[in-house]
Amino acid sequence: MTELQRNTLVWLTPQAWTAVQARQWEAPVQDLLRYWQSCQFPWVVARQRPGVADADVCLGLPAPQHWGRRRLATHVALDGIARHGQFPLLGEVARANLCGISAGSWLAQGADVASQVRVYGSYGWQYMTGMSYVRTGSDLDLSVPVPDLPGALRALDWLAQASEVPSQVRELSQPLTLRVDGEIVFADGRALAWRELQALRQGRVAEALVKDRHQLLLLDWAGLEAMVQAPTASVVPA
Repeated sequence: MTELQRNTLVWLTPQAWTAVQARQWEAPVQDLLRYWQSCQFPWVVARQRPGVADADVCLGLPAPQHWGRRRLATHVALDGIARHGQFPLLGEVARANLCGISAGSWLAQGADVASQVRVYGSYGWQYMTGMSYVRTGSDLDLSVPVPDLPGALRALDWLAQASEVPSQVRELSQPLTLRVDGEIVFADGRALAWRELQALRQGRVAEALVKDRHQLLLLDWAGLEAMVQAPTASVVPA
């Protein structure tokens, strides 16, 4: 398996599940893990933590409200990953209306950008699992893949058109206006929060934080241009 990116979803082998469940977890977490395995729900690839072997992959699992929104962290060997995949597309979530997102006109305005945008965070997990994640104040977290810096600027223009999206979530009693958050993601997996990139572009900050699975970097605009123009590493295809 080639290099895994942050925010890639992974499904574990039975052997990896056994190893994960054998670790020291409190009783409610053990219940969660048994349920998660029975439903064949995924974990998500996280940033590699210090002290974890390079041969292992760090994973996260944000629990739904039923389990107190705990944030679990673990790691497994690469051969403990049965398969990998991606969070749902924004168009899928909007069309299904399971989370009440009404984004049709916004999607149409940025069709060239929006077609590959994915929803992670509370709305992504609720869509995938059918469990309660979304609450008042939950952001709509978007992962926006771009091929290069001009593509990133087009994505920023699209995101700025509607930094808030109307929504009616079934579990909540009144309409909401969702704050659109998330990341611009380059082909090699390096990513920036789109609002930070916009601030850097506009000269409101001198540097922005770039992150991938292995490191965090503070880059100015020239550093960002050099990073994007550098040869990219092999990555897991979407």
